[in-house]
Amino acid sequence: MVQATISPDAGPPAVTVGTGGALGAELVRLVKLLVAMRQHAPTTHGAIDTTHYPVLFALANGPLRISDLAGCAHSDVSTVSRQVSFLVQHHLLAKVPDPADGRAHRVSLTDEGRAAIDQALAARGQWLSAIMTDWSDEDARQFLHQVSRFTASLEAAHGRFERAAR
Repeated sequence: MVQATISPDAGPPAVTVGTGGALGAELVRLVKLLVAMRQHAPTTHGAIDTTHYPVLFALANGPLRISDLAGCAHSDVSTVSRQVSFLVQHHLLAKVPDPADGRAHRVSLTDEGRAAIDQALAARGQWLSAIMTDWSDEDARQFLHQVSRFTASLEAAHGRFERAAR
């Protein structure tokens, strides 16, 4: 028997179970294809692998403590700490003193790290444009809007589940 866990403050579902189920199946297919295509995705920096991108992109808006970075990257602190150490060794990140707490450090992008993100975005943009040759730019913009909306809903639900688990 399958049991769904729904947050108590989520309210009644606006999407039917049938539509949700079909979306779930399509998302499984999407994730599997993304994993399969990962080896064909462009690489722009030899030291960066796919596991590093969530950390790098989370720092695009400014320095973070490792614990906050782990939350943004949806990973555990020990994993992010190892990734940060690796990326610091490769001059993509730097540890800087936390101005709010002299005992702590925050992690920030270096100029090389910022350039790596910019290169990755440009390369991914070209790659996805080549994949979506039968899409109009308007279709792609609408898809981007819907993916962004879904991601925001998913992040909000994740936050509710995390708070309920405490």
